[in-house]
Amino acid sequence: MKTNHIKIVLFLALVVSLTNCAIQKTTSTIVGCEYNEKTNTTDYFVFPYGSVTIPGKWERTNYLASSKQQFFRNRDSVSLAISFVRFNKYEFNRNGEKSGFEFIKSFYEWDSNYFVESQGLKRQSIETDSTNNFIIYRIYGQKETANINTYFLVAEKKGDIANFSITNVKKWEENEKINFLKAISLTRK
Repeated sequence: MKTNHIKIVLFLALVVSLTNCAIQKTTSTIVGCEYNEKTNTTDYFVFPYGSVTIPGKWERTNYLASSKQQFFRNRDSVSLAISFVRFNKYEFNRNGEKSGFEFIKSFYEWDSNYFVESQGLKRQSIETDSTNNFIIYRIYGQKETANINTYFLVAEKKGDIANFSITNVKKWEENEKINFLKAISLTRK
């Protein structure tokens, strides 16, 4: 009788746990990063939201939980940030009403307005692609003692958002930064 009672309690605990996950609509993620010496590429993934292959060897540095950004650095001290998030996880789109290129335009306004209005920086839209649902833009200006110059590529695919950015890369010309962001975006799955 005690064995049956324990089984019932365990079953109810499992049901309550699964119901709680369904109510909260949480999604577990699996994150990984690996350098492939043979292909000289670094693979980074956040399952089930996306993955990307980055040319060269990149080391993970810090993670910013509020924006879900994983930061990387290569041997030339180039700083790269990557985030993979579902489209309805952003405060301006909690109801999920914006998707596709409409989401991308709204993201650009929301994100760049933050930097312009609260940080006193400037923004520049560089390229938009409504067919492939991405935008490339730049946030720049002087902030205290730092010269800010960050290039972003934000893309949407089936409700999954990829956000790639390169910060203060003095060794690369603007077209190299843009081409790099486009290249890694094309490897996104």
